[in-house]
Amino acid sequence: MSRTLLAAIAAVSVAASATAQHAGDINLSIQQGAIHTAAFDGSTSIPSRVFGATFGDTGVARFTSNPGFEALPGTFTLGSRTGFTPLSGLARFTGAGLEPVTVERLEIKFLTLVSVVGADPVAGFDLAVQSNGGWHRHLNFRLFAQGGKLPSSGIYVVEMELYSNDGVTLPSDPLWLVFNDGRSVAEHNAAIQWVVDNLSGGGEPCAADLDGNGDVGASDLATLLAAWGTAGADLGGDGFTDAADLAALLASWGACP
Repeated sequence: MSRTLLAAIAAVSVAASATAQHAGDINLSIQQGAIHTAAFDGSTSIPSRVFGATFGDTGVARFTSNPGFEALPGTFTLGSRTGFTPLSGLARFTGAGLEPVTVERLEIKFLTLVSVVGADPVAGFDLAVQSNGGWHRHLNFRLFAQGGKLPSSGIYVVEMELYSNDGVTLPSDPLWLVFNDGRSVAEHNAAIQWVVDNLSGGGEPCAADLDGNGDVGASDLATLLAAWGTAGADLGGDGFTDAADLAALLASWGACP
C-alpha cells in the first residue's frame, strides 16, 4: 500500500471520529446494565444487531470507515474504555449460508491499534471514552488477501460484541457486520436479511421487557416511568427515557415474540 493511500486512510480515521452521526451509524446506549445497539436511519434509532457496510464508499477500494459507533454524552463512565471482541472468524456469504474464508482477511484498525480477522476469531481492542462520557468512533475496515488473491467480489460477515472495562457494564449481545465488496445492493440486502433470520434470532430481543420476565407489562411500565428523563429505560437509543420510549413500550405490550 502506498504512503499516499496510508495517509488518506489515517486522515479518514481521525476526521471521522470527530464528525457528526449519519445514517447507518450504530447507536450505543446502556439498558438493563448492558450495552444496547441500534441502527440510526438519519432521524431515529431502531433497535438492531445486524448492520450493513460497503467497501469503497469512502473512495478507497476494499476499505470503509463505516458504520461508525455513537454513544451520546453521559453513556459511559468517565475514564473507562469501550471496545470490541470478534466472536467468530470472517465468513463469506454463499447466497444460502456462510462459509469460512480462505485467503481473505479483515483488518480492523484505529491509528496504531490493529486486529486482523481471518477464518478464526482474534482479540479486539478498546478506545478511551470521551471526556463527556460519549464514544463516537469510526474504525477502519480493510479487506485484503493473505497467501493468495482476493475473489473479484463477495459479501463478508463478522460477529462481534462490544464491551466496557468499567467493571459494571455488561457487554452487548452479539452483533454482526455485513460487508459488501462489489456485489449488488439486492444481494447485500439479501445477505443482511439472512443474518437477521438465521443468526440474530429474527431481530432484536424484546427490548421493552425491562424486568426480563418474558413479557411487557405493568412492572416494565413502572420501571420506565421511574427512569423518565434519564437513560435508564431508553429504548430508542437517544440517551433519554421519554414519550417515544413510552410509545415503544405500549406497542410491545404483552408476551415477547
